[in-house]
Amino acid sequence: MEFQIKDNRLATASSRVKFVRSPNIGGPLKPKFLIIHYTASGPDADIARYFSQKAANVSAHLVIRRDGSVTQCVPFNVIAWHAGQSQWTGKGGTRYSGLNSSAIGIEIENWGPLHKGAGGWVSWTGAAVDGSKVVEARHKFGVPNCGWEIFTSVQIETVTALAQAICSAYAIEDIMGHDDIAPGRKSDPGPAWDMEAFKARVRGGAEYRKIEGIRMQQRTER
Repeated sequence: MEFQIKDNRLATASSRVKFVRSPNIGGPLKPKFLIIHYTASGPDADIARYFSQKAANVSAHLVIRRDGSVTQCVPFNVIAWHAGQSQWTGKGGTRYSGLNSSAIGIEIENWGPLHKGAGGWVSWTGAAVDGSKVVEARHKFGVPNCGWEIFTSVQIETVTALAQAICSAYAIEDIMGHDDIAPGRKSDPGPAWDMEAFKARVRGGAEYRKIEGIRMQQRTER
């Protein structure tokens, strides 16, 4: 699917995507970054609807469910509350603090870290998670070292397509995870989200093929 931006709203060729407005917003936004999050929720949770409640005190611009469906909660030219206490050094050495004021936030429906119980993998709520949808891995910053729910292929395809549209419409300098801008405090999107491959796919096919070629060579050398 291809997306485009119309009046700071995400759209397909035929219509805008579903919009569930969140009241948890700041002032005007001139986006320079994309921040990738996981929702830490199961398939029964409606995170976009949760963001629509003032009491939630949190929001993101987009929510992508496991089936690839997209809901926008905040226009791209308005600050959403997704990054919290955070910092980043941009290109050229510019220091950014509190990334809400400079970043678009994308929430991807996913349990995040899992632990192994007597009956198999379970979420932080105790919900059982199908073992075929789990990868065991250590977070790039060392912890946690546990199971992680695998993102669905349609989620990856959808987020890639919408990220391409956003990068085309705005002066996006970089794409980061919440864990990159708040290391030690946040772990999303975690090791189940291949950030380098994702960024290469968003930027263009040549860079993605280069990364995939290196990985294939590494696999044959093992």
